[in-house]
Amino acid sequence: MADIFREVDEELQQERAAKLWSKYGGWVIAVSLAIVLGVAGNVFWTNYKADARAEQAAALESALIPLAEDRPEAAATALDQFAGDADTGYAMVARFQEAAAQVKAGDVDGATSTYQAIATDSATPEPYGDLATVKLVRLKIGSTPAAELTEMLAPAMEEGSPWRPLAREVEAMLAISTGDIDTARAILLELTQQTDIPNSLRTRATELVAALGG
Repeated sequence: MADIFREVDEELQQERAAKLWSKYGGWVIAVSLAIVLGVAGNVFWTNYKADARAEQAAALESALIPLAEDRPEAAATALDQFAGDADTGYAMVARFQEAAAQVKAGDVDGATSTYQAIATDSATPEPYGDLATVKLVRLKIGSTPAAELTEMLAPAMEEGSPWRPLAREVEAMLAISTGDIDTARAILLELTQQTDIPNSLRTRATELVAALGG
């Protein structure tokens, strides 16, 4: 008798399963397919982005070749073209390099425009916008009122800013441009005593202090 009940129970389970599959089987297949395609798409997109980044890195390296060959004008042109099509991060790096190439080529107006564009571009991450502003202020010393330039430097001068030492150096240059040698010397002496700044910056500060009479 127990065997009969078990066989009936199994038949009922199979019948229920068949009805459920008939009703929902299509949805199960669709969901399963969506999961498979989702995973495959994610893998494809990850690989695609990695390949795209590698291509952009190679293109940026190629655009920098003229700069290494002491052809800054050609480098500035190549970097400008690269930045026009690159992702935000690579474009920002290219713009900074473009401005440096323009300075090296003697195109101060071009470099000023490039730094201004970086600083005002909403896509530029905040710290790097401040760096562009510091470099912009350095180029505008002598052609723009010192008070205006000091105001532009304010965000980079705040405590905790990664560019504060560089901004202080520019502040010293502004003081020199207005004839305030004592203020400039005090700022530079402070920089020479900082151990947590780049050696190149500390060396420049030391040389400027010496040039100002120690």
